[in-house]
Amino acid sequence: MDILDLSLALFVSKLLGEGFVRLKQMAVLGELFAGILFSLIMTYLPTIHLYYFGHLFTYKVHLFGEAFDFFADMGIILLLFVAGMETNIGDLKKSGKRGLYTASLGVTLPFVLGALFSFKMLHFSARQSLVAGSIFTATSVGVTVRALMDLKQLRSTAGLTVITAAVIDDVIGIMVMTFVLGTESFGTLIIGFSIFIFILFILAWGPVESMMRFSHEKMHSPYAIVSIAIAFGLLIAVLAREVGLAPITGAYFAGLLLSRTREKKIISNPIKNITYAVFVPIFFVKVGSLFDFRMFKSVDIKYFLFIPLAFIGKFIGCGTGAKLSGVDWKDAIRVGVGMMPEMEVASVIVTYAYSQHIFSNVIGSQMVSVTILYIVTSATLVPLLLKILFPRQIEQSKVNM
Repeated sequence: MDILDLSLALFVSKLLGEGFVRLKQMAVLGELFAGILFSLIMTYLPTIHLYYFGHLFTYKVHLFGEAFDFFADMGIILLLFVAGMETNIGDLKKSGKRGLYTASLGVTLPFVLGALFSFKMLHFSARQSLVAGSIFTATSVGVTVRALMDLKQLRSTAGLTVITAAVIDDVIGIMVMTFVLGTESFGTLIIGFSIFIFILFILAWGPVESMMRFSHEKMHSPYAIVSIAIAFGLLIAVLAREVGLAPITGAYFAGLLLSRTREKKIISNPIKNITYAVFVPIFFVKVGSLFDFRMFKSVDIKYFLFIPLAFIGKFIGCGTGAKLSGVDWKDAIRVGVGMMPEMEVASVIVTYAYSQHIFSNVIGSQMVSVTILYIVTSATLVPLLLKILFPRQIEQSKVNM
């Protein structure tokens, strides 16, 4: 019933998104709350049995099938792909120093706070404490990028700093994960990342522009250039994954390379339309659906302190890093808030630590619950805070709804 799940998710996410837009909020909040609503339905409503003309129709909402996961994964990849195409490389170069300062402190402070709290207050072992600290290090920029796009602030000082910092943050976060979980050697990761950057450097010198020009001038099948562009984005996402980085980092760099081509305007709008119409809503519904109200019955209240510690660590670390790099206080605060969301790396670390028995069953189940609660809370809270911090934003266009 994956197809029915997808249909219902699109209907409900767009209806709630419309409701939030009419309340002068961002559509992404409606998509997130649609996921939370589906979580309630999955938890408490029974299976539907419907008889018609001698046939039995059985259905229960279940948002974790292969088709639904595919659409959700495509949503975050295409979102970062579009963000890359809408980023000006010249502006990105200028924000390199800001991104480095922001990412460095934004990883260090949450890691230290989480590890110390685990070791001193929860009496974890040294390795468990390091793993717990690493859970809340890497920012998931998808939520913030969507909010900044809705607010027309992606190319602002704060927006570019967040994008640059998130790319660096991803590399540092993966390195931290590699160290504490022991999945790969540090040297292997450095070699892989170097190969990735070298390939991008070669592609930037001409092959990408030639590919887009050939697609536009020589290919006559409908939307050929759009298909080629998406295929290229997915290919670079796979390359990033193979060298140990997040696929969304590869998608962002692919979009960045395409942003330099003359055909950018031809491919940007069609990809943006399909991304926001279908894939991105499914991704945010998926995020919201991770929220499980039953977690409140079993989690030790002390574990909930990870949530404010992670928020404080990200906000102060990233905000201070941005301020030290030369931005004003207002933009530093915006950067601190924009770097709060976490998703992929956090969920990977906590589930891997649980499955490999680094955490015991009791500790592991509570850490998974708290991590999911942080993911959903940050994904919901950050768009609201960014809207407050950008009071003069241009009203979002209907394309983004």
